[in-house]
Amino acid sequence: MTSQLLKTGGTLFADEHSIICRFPAPRLTLSTSLYNGGYLMAEAVFNHRLSLFVNSEADLPGGNLENYLALVAAERKLNRDCTTGLLTSAEMHCRGYQALSYQNLTVETLATAGVDQNAARAGEPACYYEDNGRYHPVGGTINILAFTNAKLAHGTMAKALVTITEAKTATLQELAVQSCCTQGSATGTGTDGIIFATDPSSTLACTDAGTQSKLGELLSRTAKSAIKQALALQCRIDPRRQGSIQERIRRLELAADSRADSIPDSGQARLLLAMSHCAWQEYCWGLLGISELYQFLSYLETPSLQPLGLSLSVALRTKISALRQELHLSDGTNGENFPEY
Repeated sequence: MTSQLLKTGGTLFADEHSIICRFPAPRLTLSTSLYNGGYLMAEAVFNHRLSLFVNSEADLPGGNLENYLALVAAERKLNRDCTTGLLTSAEMHCRGYQALSYQNLTVETLATAGVDQNAARAGEPACYYEDNGRYHPVGGTINILAFTNAKLAHGTMAKALVTITEAKTATLQELAVQSCCTQGSATGTGTDGIIFATDPSSTLACTDAGTQSKLGELLSRTAKSAIKQALALQCRIDPRRQGSIQERIRRLELAADSRADSIPDSGQARLLLAMSHCAWQEYCWGLLGISELYQFLSYLETPSLQPLGLSLSVALRTKISALRQELHLSDGTNGENFPEY
């Protein structure tokens, strides 16, 4: 087990099963966990890796998620009533960490992250319906432990969770992570969790944690950095890979197309693939009409962009036909009523 002193106070302990943060004095926490979730004066918080597969919550030791996390706390000799924790399938050694300070204010964030199997976009069709605790879980979770040395009111802490969530979504957008369900831009996974800890005894008080406040900036920057580190370690997702020709082809769902093999690895190819993906997304979101999209396809077919431009134009026309057939659209539709992609 490794240990590390936290800049905001307390000690982090980590092994292959858990990350545990013990505080020198109780901290006011806000947790999304089913185990002591909500507001809690916590002596410790943790993030635990579930190493076994279960078909339902009832199959967990303890019979449900809350009891299972309580058992984890007890096994680690934590006070069960003054502890809250999160569950993930991500590797603990693939965690990301970032700390930032401004004058007397300090924020530090740890994250584990996996998005390969259940990255999702808010508003998509549900993956499961919970019925008395029965569901079929899939791997992939972004869990965030965030800490500050400042004192915050309950409402400000709730605003901080909104800011951290916005930072998580911005991170996935910057890395072009797609939903596993619809290939739209992912906003998270279906099982993400956050624990935010503040110091109620601090003489430094903050009343705003929004993105325009310094506290919100530090929360956002540390969360983004920690999540990016974790995704690189856990999933090998980083800007270099996401910007590659192969990943751009996959995001446009062209991998099965024989024309994809002829796409060269060049700056022009990456640029045209990026433009094509952007145009396709805006069409599916209703920001571009069908006539505007066809104008873009005509641009791709200009002689100076060949042979790649024609390959992309043909591939996008195929996607348009498939989508229009799926939605039973007439040729005169301008695309304004499309559902989100």
